[in-house]
Amino acid sequence: MAHDGILLTLQKIYPLFGWLGCLLIFSASFIAALAYRGKDGERYSVFNHYISELGEFEVSRLAWVFNFGLIFGGVLFVLMMIGLGLRMASVWGLVASSMGVIAGVFCALVGIFPMNQMKQHSFVAMTYFRAGLLTVLFYTIAVFTQPGDSRVLPLYVNIFSLLAFLSYALFIILVDRAEKQKNSDETVLDTGEVITRQKFWLIPFLEWLVFLTTLLWFLAVAIAG
Repeated sequence: MAHDGILLTLQKIYPLFGWLGCLLIFSASFIAALAYRGKDGERYSVFNHYISELGEFEVSRLAWVFNFGLIFGGVLFVLMMIGLGLRMASVWGLVASSMGVIAGVFCALVGIFPMNQMKQHSFVAMTYFRAGLLTVLFYTIAVFTQPGDSRVLPLYVNIFSLLAFLSYALFIILVDRAEKQKNSDETVLDTGEVITRQKFWLIPFLEWLVFLTTLLWFLAVAIAG
């Protein structure tokens, strides 16, 4: 009975977890970015810095703030995904929710394994991006296939789903292509060997588009819910 009560509560308050998760991750990123000074003394820029550079110890002054935001924001998003999946109560909704739980877990793991542990970081980060892509894809299908007389989420939410999906897809495609073109075993996510940072670096910029469109999608779902 207690278990049923918890699941019912999650279905009712899942938008709250979305709001809190977005606020926590955005605030942690913003605060860490303000204090950031890179290896060459440069300020942080969304145009040529990866998001995870905010969590790199010994470089980012407030790395712990950023990593804290990812860990607890990821947990909040897991709770949101469970509640939304149960609320939609459809096959596509449950599939999307399952992928969302995986994405939330790996979002938290990005905070546990920052760029100082590059091998683990690269794995958990790219797993997050792939799970995130599948999450918004399956939720797009789930929203389109809802019965017209009992919609949980309105169709306009899919505008934000598609924006997020395109951002994820472009980022993953460019990372995979760049990985294949590299001559070394280092991942393209590793900035350790960067000598001169470009003023505009497409892959990190696309990663920030993923970040922003994902938060917008979560907020749209939370508002609609």
